Amino acid sequence: MTPNATALAYDDITDVATYFSQQIRKPDVVKAQSRAAWGESLFYSRMPSCAMCHSSGGRRGMPMMGMMGGGMMGRGMIGSGAANVPRLEGQHAAYIVDQLNRFATGERRGTVMNRMAASLGEADKQAVADFLSSIP
Repeated sequence: MTPNATALAYDDITDVATYFSQQIRKPDVVKAQSRAAWGESLFYSRMPSCAMCHSSGGRRGMPMMGMMGGGMMGRGMIGSGAANVPRLEGQHAAYIVDQLNRFATGERRGTVMNRMAASLGEADKQAVADFLSSIP
């Protein structure tokens, strides 16, 4: 993305940002409700819970980043400064599973995410992904 983004003029960046900000999230179709329900349980109840950093706060409880004063920022990020954490609701399940696998193997580095992703089995990763991808 960096080579593409650095070549854009400021007006082009504004146009691209405006275009993407107006897109509507289209949730994935849930194929197995019970698996998505298990994923919801994992997302909110693991210790530390995924929702502590990755929830917009519009669901159950208050995400940790919100309690720490970061709250929701524009462009789908939670937190502030270097601690920006993506909001995952509406992201496609295949992408979430792929990224969890990359964190689990260490291909992607994350202070907490490497340990958390490595602790999830394949079925749990898919369940969390199915749950998150079903949220608009």
